[in-house]
Amino acid sequence: MSFFSFGSEEPQNKKGDTRPPDTALRDGGVKPDSDEETSTPSEQKRETSWHGLNLLKQSLSVNAISSALSAWRWPTTLDFSSVQERVSALFLELGLGPGSLYSEIVDEPPDPLIYPEIEWDAEVRLGEELCLSERAFLNQRKRVMTVSFARLFDVPEKEIDERDLPIVAIAGSGGGYRAMLNTTGSLIGAQRSGILPCVTYTAGVSGSCWALSVLYSGVAGSHDARDAAEHIKSRLQTSYLDTVTLDALTTPPTNKSGILRKAAGPMGVASLVDVYGTLLASRLFVPKDLSKLDFQHLSLHLSRRNIDNGQLPLPIYTAIQHATPPATLQAIREVIQERERSVDKDRQTVLGEAQSRLEDETRCLWYEFTPFEIGCDEIGAWIPSWSLGRQFLNGKNIERRPELGMTIMTGIFGSAFCASLKHYFREIQPTLKLLPFQLYDWLEDIVTENERDLGLIHPVLPDQLPNFLKGLDGQLRDGSPADLTEREYMTFMDAGAELNLPYYPLLRRDVDCIIALDASADSQDLWFTRAEELAAKRGLRAWPKGAGWPMPVQSVEGSERVTPSTDSDADAANLKLAKTQESALAEQTDKQESTEDRDIPKTPSSDSARGSPLRGSEVWIGSSKSSKDISSRLDDLDEDALIKRDGIGVVYIPLVPNERKVPDFDPSTISTWRREVAPEESQALLDVAEENYQTSSCDLAS
Repeated sequence: MSFFSFGSEEPQNKKGDTRPPDTALRDGGVKPDSDEETSTPSEQKRETSWHGLNLLKQSLSVNAISSALSAWRWPTTLDFSSVQERVSALFLELGLGPGSLYSEIVDEPPDPLIYPEIEWDAEVRLGEELCLSERAFLNQRKRVMTVSFARLFDVPEKEIDERDLPIVAIAGSGGGYRAMLNTTGSLIGAQRSGILPCVTYTAGVSGSCWALSVLYSGVAGSHDARDAAEHIKSRLQTSYLDTVTLDALTTPPTNKSGILRKAAGPMGVASLVDVYGTLLASRLFVPKDLSKLDFQHLSLHLSRRNIDNGQLPLPIYTAIQHATPPATLQAIREVIQERERSVDKDRQTVLGEAQSRLEDETRCLWYEFTPFEIGCDEIGAWIPSWSLGRQFLNGKNIERRPELGMTIMTGIFGSAFCASLKHYFREIQPTLKLLPFQLYDWLEDIVTENERDLGLIHPVLPDQLPNFLKGLDGQLRDGSPADLTEREYMTFMDAGAELNLPYYPLLRRDVDCIIALDASADSQDLWFTRAEELAAKRGLRAWPKGAGWPMPVQSVEGSERVTPSTDSDADAANLKLAKTQESALAEQTDKQESTEDRDIPKTPSSDSARGSPLRGSEVWIGSSKSSKDISSRLDDLDEDALIKRDGIGVVYIPLVPNERKVPDFDPSTISTWRREVAPEESQALLDVAEENYQTSSCDLAS
């Protein structure tokens, strides 16, 4: 058996094993389903084709994983008894036998008091407009915000007209636990400043999705950002890889995870993303007082209980789907292979142009997850949030299953490791810039020369779920990828691989102001160019134009380094390749130019530039009539120009050190990939985020 596996009702030892059944399990043996001879480890390896990292590239069926791991043997030279006992307990709980956890979760009917959705049928809603529930929420939220705006600006409530209230959104970036803490601390600042009650939407990418899910789930005992911060601080101090987590997965009442239900369905597959989500959820959604454990805290749908009445902003979680026609993928592979083999420079140029044209056909689709619906406006298809994971055909579900819940979605939202190695380099760039500039420039040159290859290395596949678009041929929006309705599965991954701030789902909601909380490790890029491209794609002229966007950031020592902006089209193409070209890796040979003999530069590059660092906040205001040549930056606008501005306002608050609030603390020391954060580190980051937000409150009020 394995983490996902099932055993037999009355397991027996393997032939030739005379140990008692419990001893056999404790020593790493597994009880097979029958008296038939089991396959050897080498045979299992051949059957599943697991070779090195290939294991991490597959969403494997439960039985395949079970078969491959069934021959585990623990070494006898070291004492693994503690780990063995926990793993053996986990295996027993996940067995098929009567009374096992698997039997309880999968075979027994779900309790409708906990999972009311099992009595409901779902249909795909087609269209571009907001759903009825969200429109009703907007009306209710405006009534609530009337009081909040009157209090914020100290005017009589009767002077506030609902029709004049702006739609304000808070958008949190990705960045693992660092982003989670930054968004939570900023929400405390927004709450204390009186701005949060005036906000209509909150949206997140990756780690910010985790922050919002804790806040809205109620697992902290309330929907107060301060309580959420205390809960997060307490839970993050233990790694999700700690043995305490394994105990939680095998011991009632915390041992009922969504991964079993997802894996055991007719089309069920369990992936590394699901394992990751299960481990994270065991830290984020378990209260300190286990007597208050409530499985409904894992429900996205049920988090609407304090949203329908307008008391809280509507949360929007994000993920992206790779949607490239298979024929295009194959054509790109063939062009890449021929280009790698070609020695003719002219032929290489022609093939490069052909490759660029094909890459224009690749795309990522943004999906939004709210307590009401899950779907994508680019294709115009939506399902109720409680129905994700069900099989659909011709627009209707063909099975009833409990909601997948936050266990699985936590993994999807934060699956940044599904991105390419090029994006990992981006993630650590701020740290690398602390190196001597000669060494950094040398490394950057090497990466630039090989960025095509780094973009291709994409070791973990996105998560797979049954395709709710199956059978909807010809019913999606014009321009939708042709094969979406034919696929058996949809694949989702961290939206930060495309854009690390969730601007996109807010663009279709006519927002007037976006408060952007950026805890990205690569915030010197600011993602503004990509956001501007998405706004142009939607035909949105009111988005702030590029002139005036800052490029440099301040390092720990206070010095600045400017990274020249890259060509956005080439960057987008390379990103798209990173999502689709794993199979081409094996055929890459003979690089055009070796970097082994490259000399390390002794002087700075001639194109190095210097500029002023970002402040604690920056404000840009768009205009439907302005051009790129006119700055959108608030500081560059005189009073007359400001009055004429009719576009979207963006208040950008980067996560930068705040010496006045927390001396000698650099938030960037908390890496995106941290598995635990000490309470004092969490508190320091929360304090910095809150203070940065409070410092920006004057800009926000304006």
